[in-house]
Amino acid sequence: MKRVRTAIGLLLIVVAIAALIFWEIRGREAVLLDTVIVASETIPAGTVITRDLLSPSGVLEQNRIAGSLDWESLPKVIGQVAMQDIIKNAQVSEMYLDDDDFYLRSHESIFVIHPEWIAMRSSSIRRGDWVDIYEGAALEKIGTYRVAFVKDANETEVTDGERRSKSNSLDRTVSSSPVSHIEIITDISEYKKIAETVRDSQAGLLLVQKQAVKR
Repeated sequence: MKRVRTAIGLLLIVVAIAALIFWEIRGREAVLLDTVIVASETIPAGTVITRDLLSPSGVLEQNRIAGSLDWESLPKVIGQVAMQDIIKNAQVSEMYLDDDDFYLRSHESIFVIHPEWIAMRSSSIRRGDWVDIYEGAALEKIGTYRVAFVKDANETEVTDGERRSKSNSLDRTVSSSPVSHIEIITDISEYKKIAETVRDSQAGLLLVQKQAVKR
């Protein structure tokens, strides 16, 4: 009988130790912590989010940042774009992500294509369009660029007269004002290439719109 009581006592000790270990490893997190999405490595702005860039982490409710995403929302996060740098192990907020691909990467900025540089462009160019830029005389392609802004002579953004948020180029029959120049998203080396082409060319630049381009 004494052996039975000893065995039961030892079993209870083992169970208690196992329960304590479970509490420390899983129980505390399950009861006290929220499981949120964090960056498993630093994610630069402009990165398309993939599964390997994210991991789950437990945080106290009071330590969650604004817009922090629960781990259960992982499927809707995959494929979105980081709109700012997200450092390693930082919580991922819905405010850091967007479905659109209209953004600045960490090495990019916005550069002006001056009106005196432009030999030909369509009056239907709008913000968010893609354009191929060619040297006018030899018709040599310089590159493909995203249009950040389309300005008139008063530096006011040119929009569709119908005020549509999105439209096909052929549907843009009315403009709020005449196009003077555009501003593109690119990096300094690409802009230098454009500027040098203008300097060496007598014909100027041709801006050719594209409907949908993936960089």
